[in-house]
Amino acid sequence: MTVGTETPSRPKTTPRPTLRAARLEDYPQIQQLESSHGLLTLEERDWRAMWVDNPLRPRLGKNFPIGWVLEDPDRRIVGSLANIPTLYTYQGRDLIAVTGRAWVVSSDYRFMALMLTYKYFNQGGVDLLINTTVNSMAVDPFSAFGSDRVPLGDWESAGYRITSYRGFAAAALRMKSAPLPRLLAYPAGLALRMKDALTLEALPPGADSVTVEQAREFDSRFDDFWHELVRQNPNKLLGVRNSQTLRWHFATPMRQGQAWIFTASRNGLLRAYCILKRQDHPQSGLVRMRMVDHQTLEPDADLLSAMLHPALALCIAERIHVLEHVGMGLPKMRVFDRHAPYRRKLPAWPFYYHATDPTLHEELRNPQVWDPSTFDGDASV
Repeated sequence: MTVGTETPSRPKTTPRPTLRAARLEDYPQIQQLESSHGLLTLEERDWRAMWVDNPLRPRLGKNFPIGWVLEDPDRRIVGSLANIPTLYTYQGRDLIAVTGRAWVVSSDYRFMALMLTYKYFNQGGVDLLINTTVNSMAVDPFSAFGSDRVPLGDWESAGYRITSYRGFAAAALRMKSAPLPRLLAYPAGLALRMKDALTLEALPPGADSVTVEQAREFDSRFDDFWHELVRQNPNKLLGVRNSQTLRWHFATPMRQGQAWIFTASRNGLLRAYCILKRQDHPQSGLVRMRMVDHQTLEPDADLLSAMLHPALALCIAERIHVLEHVGMGLPKMRVFDRHAPYRRKLPAWPFYYHATDPTLHEELRNPQVWDPSTFDGDASV
């Protein structure tokens, strides 16, 4: 989320903008504003689909705010914050959650930036506000409005495994502004490959009774899986993952061929899955797949390593530089943490929550309530 670095004081010559609810027809101006501040933008069809195709739309109605904008006297949009609804379940009840996306304000109007977050945090009809892309400039405002860090996992750290040594080395050298990165990438990549060959612990093989496949869509098996996941975890806060929601959530990367689904089944029944999404770093040329969700049913808690084998093989075949997971120390991701030898620090803790009911907010301070991943919020939408 982008708010800039200047002190948000009001310039004497800048007229006060109007704050209003965003509309779907605002897309061209919002896209231009986001792009001018270096944010990754969506095509119009994908941007509109966040609300038009949202599984919650029939329940919330057409008047649910898709976000808010700041409009100057010439009706130019100079600030924007999107508002995406999602459904969660906890202790047998549904919770309406929202995530903010792309908080951006032109530099002349930063004195009004907090009005956008005020509207976001004080909207009616929602139970939970979950944000997974809070950057260093947004931490203080979000904390001031009552958001807390998710209490499970280390969300300032990411673990990764190299799958293209030369490509990774070239990107790393560009990040460090090293001279001749393409030329130096070969010896640097060779050194990394030799290091991993000597020190990297081999992934345990999958059980013979497990069938691992790459799925092409979210079919009815995911509905049966979801119902069983909820039955087994009644006291955990879970973002809804039925087939309809998964298709909506990953519609854009699936259409673009930038999301992979791996499933693990026993006796024809889906027992675990993981979803990888392409999230490159354009500035350095790093080509990256990120594991954005993994779910498994008891007692089959050992199936992640079985799915990692084909995931890593496909990364190598597709010349992906790294396979990464953001968030360390999560119980279900121990296998990944153990077999991904490289670490990087994020510039800020990105994962915050706020419950509008104080009792629920207090309950969510318990780490045992959580099963967090970058499926939450807008980190993988």
